Amino acid sequence: MARIIHDSVHSDPELARTWNSFARSVQTTGVTIGRPRLPASVRFFTDREASMKLLDREAGRKPDGRPRVALLHGGDSMGTSALAVHWGWRSESLFPDGQLYVDLGRSGAGSAHTAGSALRELLRQLGLHDGQIPPSEEARIDAFRRIVADRKLLLVLDHARSAAQIAPLLTSAPSVLTLVVARRPFPGLDAFPVPVGPLSDRDAARLLTKIVGKEAMRSARATLPAVLARCGGSPYALRAAAPRLLDPGPLTAAPPLPLPHHEPTGDPTMPDSDPMRTAAEDAYRLLRPDAARLYRLMGLRPWPAFDAEAAAHVAGIDVDAAGELLGVLADALLLEHTDSGRYRYRPSVRAHAEETAYRQEGIGGCSAATTRAVDHYLRLSVTAARAALPESWRVPDAPAGSPVGAYAGRVTPWHASPWNCPTSSKPSPPPRSSASRTRC
Repeated sequence: MARIIHDSVHSDPELARTWNSFARSVQTTGVTIGRPRLPASVRFFTDREASMKLLDREAGRKPDGRPRVALLHGGDSMGTSALAVHWGWRSESLFPDGQLYVDLGRSGAGSAHTAGSALRELLRQLGLHDGQIPPSEEARIDAFRRIVADRKLLLVLDHARSAAQIAPLLTSAPSVLTLVVARRPFPGLDAFPVPVGPLSDRDAARLLTKIVGKEAMRSARATLPAVLARCGGSPYALRAAAPRLLDPGPLTAAPPLPLPHHEPTGDPTMPDSDPMRTAAEDAYRLLRPDAARLYRLMGLRPWPAFDAEAAAHVAGIDVDAAGELLGVLADALLLEHTDSGRYRYRPSVRAHAEETAYRQEGIGGCSAATTRAVDHYLRLSVTAARAALPESWRVPDAPAGSPVGAYAGRVTPWHASPWNCPTSSKPSPPPRSSASRTRC
């Protein structure tokens, strides 16, 4: 049949035009337009040759039925994610069908991914539309493994939290290499281990030279040993220390004020010598007062991510000012940008912010800021629910002062949703009494 179609199309121009029109109208089920790509790599990268050789070894071994899985593990500030992405781009030619990436620590909604939500994101990257993605986790696992079975792909699973979280995402496809990035080894994961430790002083100095330039390094020759000692070989700490080489200041931090015994620190095991804590403390001391206050208050709770509106409510300032201060904190590497335009802390940096908040703000100030944050998110949630379900008796009335138009055009009301049943078949809702709302 294929030969008949081929010969007929090539011998009949009219049939060729008809066939071309038909082929363009056919919807594909699993092919992307263009290959999926990794996030951008960092501009300044140094050393890690030993780790990259280990990754080359796992990528190049002969297929033997074992999944190709490598586990990059190291501290929060050691650049494990940067290493995975850098190696992926360097080895792009090994994966002509693309490179998949999912941040397991944070989903698009800000919270950690479940296996089901991670599979949905991966299937989207592979070209499936939402309507083509199976609803159940088991069906998504099967669809994912079938689609990647004959493809040459790199899969990067960043900020993994446990072996159980990533088990459904692994495949035995011989041409798929999976890089798992985590803070610690997973005994239950059958993977090739790639430990990522601190940079040597020589490589740390080389990284700083790439960031600030040779002239600045020559000028900071006297202070360089102290900077390297405080950074402890952490790429994150070295990047945060770069401004101090351009404008040297005190390089030894004053001892922190003692914490009351009942005040949490967020990470009681974080030692004073931790390079992430050191970098956060040094960057914090260079902040202007209003930025330092916002840094402290937003670190009181482990919010998955937040925007300028939330920061404004927590700090009691206007949204424009909050947006400007969040930019200042991001420039100081105390916050990270997310793909959704919001911000988030690294876990160790947030622990430092929380500890500093309890010292500087006291119990009363911290409690008031947390109350303002909860009140903001409560109003936001109810307002969004009322916009999506304006006729529902299950959703409480929006609190007084809520931004009524905040979700205009951003959600589809239930009565306009294609999933809603026809009006004639809908049961009449019970009266919106306080008693009926209480039951739900």
